[in-house]
Order: sequence, then structure tokens, then C-alpha cells
Amino acid sequence: MLKGFLIALVLSMGFSMSAPSGLPFYKGIAEDIHSQKRDKENSNKDIFITLEAKELGIETKGKKIDQLEKEVMEAKMKQAANELGIDTEGKSMKELSKEVHHAKVKQKANELGIKTESKEPKELAEEVYHAMLKQKAKELGVSTEGKNAKKLKKEVFEASTKRKAEELGIETEGKDPRELNKEIYNKKVFQTAEALGIKTKDKDTQEMMDEIMQEHAEKAKQLGLFPFEERNGKLFWGHHKK
Repeated sequence: MLKGFLIALVLSMGFSMSAPSGLPFYKGIAEDIHSQKRDKENSNKDIFITLEAKELGIETKGKKIDQLEKEVMEAKMKQAANELGIDTEGKSMKELSKEVHHAKVKQKANELGIKTESKEPKELAEEVYHAMLKQKAKELGVSTEGKNAKKLKKEVFEASTKRKAEELGIETEGKDPRELNKEIYNKKVFQTAEALGIKTKDKDTQEMMDEIMQEHAEKAKQLGLFPFEERNGKLFWGHHKK
């Protein structure tokens, strides 16, 4: 979830600025602007992590954000382990994350009617991933015939992005997935701003996002608004890929 949020924040920064060679003054200005944007991005990330910590009952006072992020990740992992009936006693986060991942893979395999007996974790993870990919392709009307996982994943991503854009009333004709993703992000930020009563006139997407995070993050999270919305049906991959 956090990773998806950070990617969204990076996309919101738009096209990177560059300066012609031999013009250090303008290069310095570009670097200053980038630095300001990174500060904003980091600040928004800190707010996101702090809210997650509070929701999990973690004490936030006097803690550095790196420590808080670590505690949030550990709490979420233990929470997932408990839900799956996995014993957490004396296990490192690396060990626990592998067990949680494998348990989730087995859970999904059972849902999909895939046999799990006598299969190595990596083998089962691959089989489940491919099955989910094909399932998603069918849902989106993407043909799976004669396509390897890499090609199918690309087409599923493109079709999924197009559908999301259409659901938001975004014109998709002649646009590539990257361009559409940016428009989807912009539209979602705008919708959240409007839902929170934030004035949007003469503000760009980044300004609205900053205001959402700096002044209304808690309310946005309570209401499940972007970027705090639930993300369901995500194709997962992980520890047993290597």
C-alpha cells in the first residue's frame, strides 16, 4: 500500500526539469525546485506512515519516521500472521513475511481450485500468479491464447488502466497507459479535494495533494478517499520468485 502511494506521489511531480548545458544558474533553479518537491513528498509520506501507526495503536511521539515505518511494517506483518493462524514467536520479519506470503498463496490456490500438495513454495506461487493473471485477463476481455506471462501481464495492465480511466470519464483514445495513469491520478486527487471541501480553482494536482495530506489526511483516511482507498484484487508476487 505504501509503495503504491509513493509511486503515485512520484507521478504527481510530472515531467522532470532539465537545463541546457552551460547554464548552471538555471540548472541550480531546477535543482532547488526538485528539492522542494522531494521535501513535500517526504512530508506527505511521513504523514501517511504516522496515520498508519496511530491506526495500529503504535505510539508515535518522539520517534523518527524510519523507526515508525519499521514498526508499522512489523505490526502489519504480525497482524496478517495472526489472521492466518501463523505463530509469530521468535521469528524474524524475513521469516514471518515468507510464511505469510506462502500462506496467502495457498489460500488463493484453494480459491482457484489449484492443488497445493507436494509443491514447492516457488512453484505454487508461480502457478497461482499465472492463474490470477488469466482470470484477470478474462474479466477484462483480454485473450490469453499463445501469450507468455510477460506479454499477458502487459496487456492486462493496459486493459485495466483503460477501464479505470473510462470509469472516471477520462478519454482514452490514442493515449498510452502511462499517460492514462497520470490522468487517473489527477482525477482521483481532484475528487478527493472536492469531497473534502477543498477549493480547487487555480490549483494544480500537486498543490491539491499537498493540502489533502497536510491538512485533511486523517479525514481522508477515515472516509477511505484516495490515496487511502482500499485496493482489492491486486495480483501478488513475492518472496518465492527468485
